[in-house]
Amino acid sequence: MKSSYISLFELLKISDFTRLWLSNGMWWQAMWMEMLIVGWLGLELTDSAWWVSMLGFYRSIPLLLIGPWGALLTDRFPRRRLLSVFQGLGATAVLLVLLAFLNGSLTYVQLALFSFIQGVIWALDWPTRRAIIPDLVGRERVVDALVLENGIQNITRILGPISGGVALELIGVGGGLVLLSAMGFGSLVLLLGITSRSQAPSVTGGFRTIVDMTHQGWKFVRGNRKIWGVFLITIFMNVWAFPYMNLLPVFARDILGQGPVGLGWLGAAHGLGATAGLLIIHWGRKWLSNEWLFSGGSLLLSFGLILFSTSTSYHLSLLLLFISGLGQAGFSIMQSSIILVESTDDMRSRAMGTLVLAIGVGPLGRLQSGSMAELLTASWAVGSMALMALIATLGTVGYLKGFIRSRS
Repeated sequence: MKSSYISLFELLKISDFTRLWLSNGMWWQAMWMEMLIVGWLGLELTDSAWWVSMLGFYRSIPLLLIGPWGALLTDRFPRRRLLSVFQGLGATAVLLVLLAFLNGSLTYVQLALFSFIQGVIWALDWPTRRAIIPDLVGRERVVDALVLENGIQNITRILGPISGGVALELIGVGGGLVLLSAMGFGSLVLLLGITSRSQAPSVTGGFRTIVDMTHQGWKFVRGNRKIWGVFLITIFMNVWAFPYMNLLPVFARDILGQGPVGLGWLGAAHGLGATAGLLIIHWGRKWLSNEWLFSGGSLLLSFGLILFSTSTSYHLSLLLLFISGLGQAGFSIMQSSIILVESTDDMRSRAMGTLVLAIGVGPLGRLQSGSMAELLTASWAVGSMALMALIATLGTVGYLKGFIRSRS
């Protein structure tokens, strides 16, 4: 067992992968902090659960609009260069929000526009970060690389909300935005050091070629039961489970009686569970297939959120979010792993593009959770939607015969 864990860290001897890994760490850290700071700022500006949820909607809707079409753009350029451009644009957007805040002119509309721009960048950036991994470490080490990637992601899932809450408490919104800007440009510096010439197989042709490629990508995804199952379950989780994150400020302030620091720990509890879940996933791969771990993680995540929605105790809520985070580990690692392992080189970016589309359906869940929280309560919104995610996941596993195998 010890040698198995050591072999994971041998990947860090690959300099390009190490630069990407560290850059991703700063990227994730900034994202978790940004979601908390923007959500809290939106709550202070509007005092409305609906408008707080709408910020999540604005950040997510570009994924639905861009979806698989993004790969047709990104496939035409070296992935290293694309990552640097996307990272630079994201860091600049944070800097502009900081300047507006310091000038005293920041409005909710500007905050919504910022969320939308960050969503556009994320829709192109995230699949590119994942698509470059097989070229850096080799297809046979993809799952190991994603265990490391999710490790640093989950560490930031802990540190991001905590540091975001502490920053709001100690140095205010302005100080938090300064930290976000610094991390964005720091991540850019790391990406500029990558030397890989990774790029999808060259594509020529006009609009007709683009339409044909899109059709081929969908046909490939639909014909592969494992990728299709991941696609469906990803939709259910993003529509009905993950919208809880945008309502955490409402839970913290109005249900659990907490301020920014308490909100930070609520966000961190889920990340602590996801980090602990990495060890379980790495150990469980000996006996269970990737699809088993993905489905089981999705079910545990949903079940934990159902229980969380019923809690009025702060400490019990922390525990339940930790349990939900354990399931997050299986969902996050195996979601991309299954697609990258099952895809051919020429279909890799397009398959990841469909995953972006599945994630992009999430804005529908933000609208649903926001309206339910406004008309009923945030607890009813999170609990009932997580129950729907659990039922839909079970239905997919039962419907797609052959999706789950007993062993990897």
